[in-house]
Amino acid sequence: MRDLPDVQNQKNSSPQIFIEKVGVKNIKVNLYIETRSKTRQHVLATINSYCSLDKNIRGINMSRMARTIYKVLEENSSEIGINDFEKLVEHLRVTNNVDNIYIKTTFDYIMNIETPITKICSLEPVTVVVENFFEDDQIHNLWTVKTTEMSLCPCSKEMSLLKNNISSEELGEIYNLSPVLQEKIFASGFGAHNQKSEIQVTVEMAKNDFLWIEDIVDIVKSSVSAPTFSVLKRPDEKWVTEVSYLGGYWDKGSFFAVGGGPRFVEDIARNVTEKLNLCLDKKILDYIVIVNNHESIHSDNITATSIITAGRRIKTQNYL
Repeated sequence: MRDLPDVQNQKNSSPQIFIEKVGVKNIKVNLYIETRSKTRQHVLATINSYCSLDKNIRGINMSRMARTIYKVLEENSSEIGINDFEKLVEHLRVTNNVDNIYIKTTFDYIMNIETPITKICSLEPVTVVVENFFEDDQIHNLWTVKTTEMSLCPCSKEMSLLKNNISSEELGEIYNLSPVLQEKIFASGFGAHNQKSEIQVTVEMAKNDFLWIEDIVDIVKSSVSAPTFSVLKRPDEKWVTEVSYLGGYWDKGSFFAVGGGPRFVEDIARNVTEKLNLCLDKKILDYIVIVNNHESIHSDNITATSIITAGRRIKTQNYL
């Protein structure tokens, strides 16, 4: 076939304006993601890939980006480890002859979690976003994990506590009861409203060590009023209800403290951050924590939001 014109490489054929980001979106690929248990999980991922464009060049080779991604995945049998996405960045840099490559990969990751009491399997999907880019002469890897948990309003609980709604005569009668029964009565109330808490954690992975997706989910679930589950039997539902309200649960007359309890949106963000700080400069280099609590007692869609960052490379305004 005769030579075809390479139109996108034409120079000075359009207004001389630098383009910050140009590329392709919504490339669907099959990936095998390495898990914390050293197994592989198949995911259907969506990849967006961009680079900048010099003001003197008309366009980039769009199809070359997709072909390069497919080629790298084929050579690696579509198996991608937690830090292996940088292979795509390096190949795209070479094939497009640019430095500032940016790749965004999004997929759902399924975690097999046991319910707290009945120990049945609960398949928990979490959204994962992987961002890879070349900056300051090195490749950076950002991993975002998004999950939905439960929060219970501390103010709501305090206002509805039974001990705040009884007379002095009734209080005297309670003091005649056994200490265990007094404890149960003083901890009980008329209820408290809760929220669905959407937590988004973005971390920049270190090169020699890292947090697994499961590690980030564990941090989140241990920082809220109570974790959520896709499947619950009645004993599990009792556990979630009492843990979110009390920070533990009653069983056969004994109280088992497991953490959790009433949490503001600010409490959750700080709890997650406190745990991430233990990993900073070891397994991660930077982080941003975003918590959105979807209020349940308002007629309109009010969301309470809290954002904390380590204050390094990741910019808060990029995640609002």
